[in-house]
Amino acid sequence: MLQRFPIDTESRTLRLCLLALCAFLVLVACSRSPESSQADDGVEAATLIAAEPVDLVELHSDAPTIDWFKGDVDAAFAAARKADKPVFLYWGAQWCPPCKQLKSSVFPRPDFVAKSRSFIAVYLDGDLPNAQKWGDEFRVSGYPTVVIFRPDRTEITRLSGGMDLSLYAAVLDNVLGDARPVRDVLAVAAAQQEPLGADDCRRLAYHAFGLEDGEIFSTELLANGFESAALRCPEELTRERARFQILAAGRVAQLEENALKGGAAPTTRLKVLIAKVADLLDEQELALANSDALNQLGPEFFAAARAGTPQLLGSLRERWMTNADAVATDARFAPADQLAAQLLKIKAAKAFALDGKVPTAISQVALNAAGTMLAEKHESYVRASVVNSAINIYLALDDLPKARDLLAAEAETSNNPHYYLGDLADVEEKLGNSDRALFLYAAAYEQAKGPASRFQWGFNYLSGLLRMRPNDTQAILLVGNSVLGELSGPDSVHRRTRGRLERLDAEIRTWNNTAARAAVVAKLRTQFATICSRRQANTSGTSGADQCPPFLAVTAV
Repeated sequence: MLQRFPIDTESRTLRLCLLALCAFLVLVACSRSPESSQADDGVEAATLIAAEPVDLVELHSDAPTIDWFKGDVDAAFAAARKADKPVFLYWGAQWCPPCKQLKSSVFPRPDFVAKSRSFIAVYLDGDLPNAQKWGDEFRVSGYPTVVIFRPDRTEITRLSGGMDLSLYAAVLDNVLGDARPVRDVLAVAAAQQEPLGADDCRRLAYHAFGLEDGEIFSTELLANGFESAALRCPEELTRERARFQILAAGRVAQLEENALKGGAAPTTRLKVLIAKVADLLDEQELALANSDALNQLGPEFFAAARAGTPQLLGSLRERWMTNADAVATDARFAPADQLAAQLLKIKAAKAFALDGKVPTAISQVALNAAGTMLAEKHESYVRASVVNSAINIYLALDDLPKARDLLAAEAETSNNPHYYLGDLADVEEKLGNSDRALFLYAAAYEQAKGPASRFQWGFNYLSGLLRMRPNDTQAILLVGNSVLGELSGPDSVHRRTRGRLERLDAEIRTWNNTAARAAVVAKLRTQFATICSRRQANTSGTSGADQCPPFLAVTAV
């Protein structure tokens, strides 16, 4: 039976979505006759999509404090070479809550605005024409990412989120002049052959390594580089040296994760790093300044602490909680990061509890903090990032009803309801409401705008069908043709889209285990091949990265 919200909380947006979605699916279905040949099934959706003109004034209006370059990326680098300025490239999406947090908490700061004038600032939304192609070239996929380049396109560094807000202008200042790229700094640090200068250390400390591809910086290289930097950076850089100890502990724990799962004890190297993290937590200002680095420590770090340093568990837990409480009330952090400090406490509580459960006292404080901050009046972009933190708290506490209610409320008022509808679908699926979940996945897809976003939410819908309605081959074919049709535009298959396409390939291969399903796979394969051939025929000179990857190769049933 279809699960519904109580009538007083069911959103007008969702009802409108249902009407629009029905029309959308009817149009897609009617574009294909039952008599169509297998080769032509769905091909009507594969015509080349022309890029629409971009209103740069409108695009930049949600971050007006920055003097954004009014031209394309190539022109920006040409201007940078002429002015001998580095390039500040922001890569994000209009619907992305962390992007909104950056725009509301960092970009308007007077110190950051003043420093940004020393750069050519480029605003690159992921749904702009050619944006995904640039994402490939610059090796970015996650929103938001801020990358600093030399005028010759050499990457210097990437900015991390969640830091003390006063640090961002200093990070920009640190990349002016003849700044050595972080890749070179890390290599020098890992080689352990020379001391590091203060500027190099700061650049390495605040680089957003979590936004890098693994093939650029291996876990072992990062572990060695961080551990070395903690010893070789100038002694007066106490904050950065402490940060490197935290980062090294996290990476070494990742290196030893499989051995720990197999019952091995952590190495002496890792135990020493765990002890150093415990010690720096005792210095409140150091811990507070590096809370975003502490937040990067994963479950493997806590597993190693339980196995290798049981004598430190009590003090480590207590100091961790004290630091999280300090972040929650410190004005140097954005409201969403203050609220996210509750996640630090939840993470530690789960890690240190024998049963893996969060004590009621901690969960209640987190829920109260979320409720209090949600009740405050915030500017819309601040509100979006606060909601994101609150949702993460509810999910971490397995409070799915609270997550569901908040997501439904935000979908009602948001200019980008598809973001919340997709998360709401995921929650309903977790609650076992498959009919409701599929309705919401479909509504999110119908509401999404922009080629990259439409494929992302279309993928979510199709993936949901494969999981929850695996025998509905007609719906899977219909939606599959529509979702693949989103790739018909130029420069549409790049790293962000390609990753989802590879996941879709794997999911459909697993699903393809009957003759009826094999027939669907054959039609989807033909649809994709036709899209690729048409796009490539109409986009001479397209970069190799946009060439179609293998998809749904023939497999036995």
